[in-house]
Amino acid sequence: MDTAERTLIDPTHFREVMGHYPTGVAVVTGVVDGEPVGMVVGTFSSVSMDPPLVAFMPQVGSRTWDRLTLAPALCVNVLAHDQLELCRTMAVPRPDKFDGVDWVPSTLGAPVLTDAVAHVHCRQQSVVEAGDHWIVLCAVEGMEVTRPATPLLFFQGGYGGFSPAGMAAKADAELITAVRLGDRARPQVERLASRLECEAAALVAISPDELTTAVSAYGGSATMVEPLGQRVPLIPPIGEAYVAGAAPEVVERWLAKVGPNEPGLVECYRSRLAAVAERGVALSMVGPGARSDYQRLHEALAEYASGELTPARERAVRTVLAQTRHFFDELDVLPDETYDVGAVVVPVHGPDGRVAMVLRITQLPAGMPGRVVNGWIEELRTAAGCVERDLVGRGAQQASDYRDWWEADFPM
Repeated sequence: MDTAERTLIDPTHFREVMGHYPTGVAVVTGVVDGEPVGMVVGTFSSVSMDPPLVAFMPQVGSRTWDRLTLAPALCVNVLAHDQLELCRTMAVPRPDKFDGVDWVPSTLGAPVLTDAVAHVHCRQQSVVEAGDHWIVLCAVEGMEVTRPATPLLFFQGGYGGFSPAGMAAKADAELITAVRLGDRARPQVERLASRLECEAAALVAISPDELTTAVSAYGGSATMVEPLGQRVPLIPPIGEAYVAGAAPEVVERWLAKVGPNEPGLVECYRSRLAAVAERGVALSMVGPGARSDYQRLHEALAEYASGELTPARERAVRTVLAQTRHFFDELDVLPDETYDVGAVVVPVHGPDGRVAMVLRITQLPAGMPGRVVNGWIEELRTAAGCVERDLVGRGAQQASDYRDWWEADFPM
């Protein structure tokens, strides 16, 4: 097709349509005449694995690229979601823009920007003119991920971050709704923390995939481990007290996340849910010599709550959760046996009979006889009953508001 036969596309329309496809943001750096040079690109891409090649596309007429093309080596710095200010600094064509920017030279001599997600060290191999841009093909000589955080994206004319499916934090309105409902449990949570000298909390769902800590209190030597608003995933084996008494569609959604998704393992979890529903309580038992593994579980949950999970780190967190399911095995608590209890969780039902929240106690003393553990369970069940009665009475409006919000935002 010759030039005369080409379909004319309005540049504004071209930009608008292509703006519906997000691009990553990177800074290409090099050293020219002893001075660092850098430019922002939204066109960085992998090209080939064998040999390892990458490319980016600077605009024809870019004075920064005119300088950078003289650099003997380049570093492509993939920016993190919280490096927008650095992006803006690097985008300004001025000679002193590296002043105040943290960087170190790579082994090839190009500037490596601190706290970027990844760095790709390369040299120019070829440059091809493509309309109003250049296609710069580079041979990769080294690369590493230095900060496994979510990247900075450019989308429809604005910058933002990336929230993997199921891992996005809820907006303030949803959190406020959950906290208002959880506040109905505050007197009972504070009483549990004081009487049992432990950490007590009420957790409320903020999506079909996660709970949040709506109320917490601490007694005795217990310290704050899980702040208000912390996200807790509904990923097996986590959240079984909430899921066991929930609607069938909630149960199936939870079971669909079992990893690895083997029929025998799914049925094992289904049996576990039935036991929790029958007993009205979920226990996690640490067991002798397992404190380090239990700490790994808490670290995985803290990483989930950070909100910076990349898909790779999400898979890693899910793997840790799957490997800690032995803490949640079914067992009968015998009065004269001793137990190291990680947590005790019971559901609280709303006026409609569905689970409205769960009450949880943690940071409990280790090596306690079963009769004491059973006492804890009864304390928690009594507290849950008090909250349920409040939700029928004075708290009925909060429960109704919460259910209306839930069904409007998350239809099943």
